[in-house]
Amino acid sequence: MNKQTVLFGLLFLVALAAWQLGEIELAPEPTTKVENFQPDFTAKHLVTTRFNEQGKRTERLESDYAEYYQVLEQSTFDKPVVYMFDDKGEAEWKVTAETGVLNTDDNVILRDKVHLDGLLPATFISTLDTPYLEMDLVTQELRSNQHISIVGQEFQTEGVGLKGHLERKYFELLDKGHATYFNEKR
Repeated sequence: MNKQTVLFGLLFLVALAAWQLGEIELAPEPTTKVENFQPDFTAKHLVTTRFNEQGKRTERLESDYAEYYQVLEQSTFDKPVVYMFDDKGEAEWKVTAETGVLNTDDNVILRDKVHLDGLLPATFISTLDTPYLEMDLVTQELRSNQHISIVGQEFQTEGVGLKGHLERKYFELLDKGHATYFNEKR
């Protein structure tokens, strides 16, 4: 019993000494820096049109509200409307969405209720609907990884994922595609 008492006393003294001498101050955890970017400029009822070298319109972008962030090299849009024009300068496609982002490399990302309309009578696609669509304004390429619904003059198709090209009139559903074709009686 004597050895145990001495051992407990010694342990108590070591703990007391460590407590008195070793008051260790814990370093505060580093705070994560949250970037809060402010727009460099804002616009209401924005309309911007791009022309080619021959002076013909190639795109037109409209938005209820827009913000431009120079440090991010992008613009954000509420209720964007994008018009794509053919070689004759006629509006061929109209794309609408709830929100959108335009990057400096002319890549548009559209989200929420994205709707594409073919505006010319000879357009083989009447409408395209999806919750998400990426569109390159220069090359006119389209991409999506979400559900797609396309309606044409003689067909209706749905699937998941899309890659396509507006100028070449090429569209490919990537997964779970199925279509219904309509044949008129002659």
